[in-house]
Amino acid sequence: MYCFESKNCNNLDCPVRRLKEPRCWEFFKKNASTDGEYEKKAVQCEKCNYKLGWEIGLISDDNFKDSERIFIDELIPEGTESSSSKELIKATKDKRFCYEIMDCHNALCPVREQQIIRCFKFFQPRSAKEKEKITCCSRTCDKCFYKTGWDIGTISESNFTDIIEKKKNKLQSSVKYKKDLIVSIYMAELAKKPLSHDEEIALAKKIAGDKEASEIFLMANLKLVTKIAQKFTSKMPFMDLIQEGNIGLIKAISKFDYRLGYKFSTYASYWIKYYMQKAVSEQASSISIPCHLIAVANKIKRHIHKFEEELSRPPTLAELSDILGLEEEKIVNIINVTKTPVSIYSKVSNGEDDEETIEYYLEDKQSLTPEETYFEKQKILAVKEALDQLEERQRFIIKNFYGIDCEEISLAEIGRRLNISRERVRQILFVSLKKLSQQSSIISLK
Repeated sequence: MYCFESKNCNNLDCPVRRLKEPRCWEFFKKNASTDGEYEKKAVQCEKCNYKLGWEIGLISDDNFKDSERIFIDELIPEGTESSSSKELIKATKDKRFCYEIMDCHNALCPVREQQIIRCFKFFQPRSAKEKEKITCCSRTCDKCFYKTGWDIGTISESNFTDIIEKKKNKLQSSVKYKKDLIVSIYMAELAKKPLSHDEEIALAKKIAGDKEASEIFLMANLKLVTKIAQKFTSKMPFMDLIQEGNIGLIKAISKFDYRLGYKFSTYASYWIKYYMQKAVSEQASSISIPCHLIAVANKIKRHIHKFEEELSRPPTLAELSDILGLEEEKIVNIINVTKTPVSIYSKVSNGEDDEETIEYYLEDKQSLTPEETYFEKQKILAVKEALDQLEERQRFIIKNFYGIDCEEISLAEIGRRLNISRERVRQILFVSLKKLSQQSSIISLK
């Protein structure tokens, strides 16, 4: 341990640091005659804890066997003859990239343009000739002090947190842009103008045997699917929701009957919504819930929200039943079934700094677990088996005193029934318990 390590010295221009002098006080004494500042340092060294560490043996020459260690100031490239170490340190203090620290002759270097923090990894798969062309110099990465800084940890990702965060945000923006671009392309492919009622009827007459008519009908109504999908509030990806709606649209085309007199969009909306709700119930939830229940639950939520907006209070169960025309019990069941499930391992605050899982509060402390129930049964069987090995009077005393298969009674009452004294009953009980403790079935319980 050098003095500049023990004292966290930030003076990179200190001669002790540059020359790696382990006995710094000896260096200052030796050079005190040539420099007045060294003389002051030598006086200060007499009271220094670092020198005391050498004197009492806490620091010795054994601490300096690793002479190959590299310090951060050794990684700074040598400046020109006119520039001092202090000026060079000041110039490179707030610089991070290789082209900021070293002389870079290529202003269009991809490392500079793309802000590549590990330039040596960028050049690694490239040949020496290609690297020389990019950097405009013959310097190799294996001998570069910048790479050495990464290797020994003096340069790390912590120096580039803002750059890394900026690149992450840029990547997320590009992914979002690609998704939006896919939706835009899809929307552009849709028909600009929907079919008129007469055109619908003309095509509907041909659908049964004409595949081309079915495709025209399908393409003309794809925009209807996107409009319905935009109104859905779901965690499913937008394009997946559209695909599910398209399946519903195909189903509607196959079942549409123009003779009933209503527009196709009115009929198709039902099938499109049905398939979207079905996909949401199957994929968006870990528990499979019938889609008709989800539809009713959404209807209940809409009416509750509308009621709260009008009267500024939530509706009672009776009021909700009158509005929806459903039984109160059915409304409660639907709300309970469609609730978002919560993991029993999720943590909740207990009002203090500590957090407990829901499992902790749901656990029944009074009931026995299956394992505990099994062990209790085994105990009862073992005790009964051991009691069978005793004499009849001994068995009678133990059963009546401890209330096994009968009511507990006192030693005096047992003595009265057996026509013996209370003390004699106590003696027999003691002998009986000793015999029981030696039974193999009781020993196995231990």
